[in-house]
Amino acid sequence: MYYPVLLEIENKKTIIFGGGKVAYRKSQSILQCDGKVTLVSKEFREEIHSLKRQYPNLVTLINDKFQSEYITDCYLVIAATNSSDINEQIHEVCKAKNIFCNRVDNGNNSDYIVPSVIRRGDLIVSVSTSGKSPTLSINIKKKLEQYLDDDIEEYIHLLGVIREKVIKQEISDEEKKSTLKGLVKMDLEELKNLIEMKTYTQTK
Repeated sequence: MYYPVLLEIENKKTIIFGGGKVAYRKSQSILQCDGKVTLVSKEFREEIHSLKRQYPNLVTLINDKFQSEYITDCYLVIAATNSSDINEQIHEVCKAKNIFCNRVDNGNNSDYIVPSVIRRGDLIVSVSTSGKSPTLSINIKKKLEQYLDDDIEEYIHLLGVIREKVIKQEISDEEKKSTLKGLVKMDLEELKNLIEMKTYTQTK
């Protein structure tokens, strides 16, 4: 059974074994979170070389086959080679070193799996079928994306701003809790009005 969690990977190194399309996609998602990526492969597709040029301080390319000594001083490992046997070797080394490894060819034999993700500013929505049907996860993600309007980023930002103000006010914990619950019943314009009037305890 999987335990859902969000990881802080800024400036932390992830090692990806593989240089193909999947390795490229995984690299992109890590770089979006300001993580560092080291890719190990005998060959790299051109898009990966482009990532290296775009993020010279975050991307490291090692032209070599899998070597166990590369699995060191890293936060996560992704086994994305085109060989199931090599991916299994990578996973075994990671287990011995207590490093989480994701096998792209075998989610059931991974220490973690990566869900489908929707990002809207500070909003992160993840969808997973625990590896049973990635296609269904993508379909659910698309339906959720239709539900989220274009103002959601600003809406969440304002909620965060007002929340900080409410927490600092000299009122009881119950009043703070009630106020924060009331805020999410308001629409975007009402939140903007609260900030303009600086009356942060006004709720529906």
